[in-house]
Amino acid sequence: MIKKRKKIKFKISRIIFLIVLIASNTFAWFIYASKVDSDVSVHIRAWNVVFEGGDTQTSSMINFDVDSVYPGMEDYSSDITAYNYSEVSASMTFYLLEARILGDTYVTEEGRAERGETPLATDLTSAELIEQLEEDYPFTISFNTSSATIDSVDGEETFTLSVVWPYESNNDELDTEWGIAANTYKESNPNSSSIALKVKITIIQNNPS
Repeated sequence: MIKKRKKIKFKISRIIFLIVLIASNTFAWFIYASKVDSDVSVHIRAWNVVFEGGDTQTSSMINFDVDSVYPGMEDYSSDITAYNYSEVSASMTFYLLEARILGDTYVTEEGRAERGETPLATDLTSAELIEQLEEDYPFTISFNTSSATIDSVDGEETFTLSVVWPYESNNDELDTEWGIAANTYKESNPNSSSIALKVKITIIQNNPS
């Protein structure tokens, strides 16, 4: 009984420490895993930023990892929001730097530049790769922002990444082909994510008019 009490006290002290740590930081950096479905878990490094007076620009790399995908999976959507409390409006931009889809790896021109490397002739731009990901698979990976400008004082903008693979995508042959490929990849690589994306998000204040 005494040992159990010590464990409980230890856990409570850790929880209090974490609450204080999170409350004392303007930028909330954390890792979490949310269960999407009985077979699919999603891990994401989340970045929620508060933009205040005196700031001009801030950016971060965000990693999205989807453990497994299959036809009929529950739609996945993840939001990252920037809040602007300064007196100057701001804008959000994002670039897809790298993508690994069922073992196939793509690095965009922007990704090469971020690494300090010279782009290869076969590299796509961020916009081109995003378009390819939205069109070339039976599942859809979408990247969206809620508005073009983050208003001053109390504005906010949300970046949304979503992965959707309906049970019926109107192409049974493609569903079957990629469904088998997704299952084979996961069986051969149980500890690897089926989809891994690296995105750079930048918030920059607009010049006052």
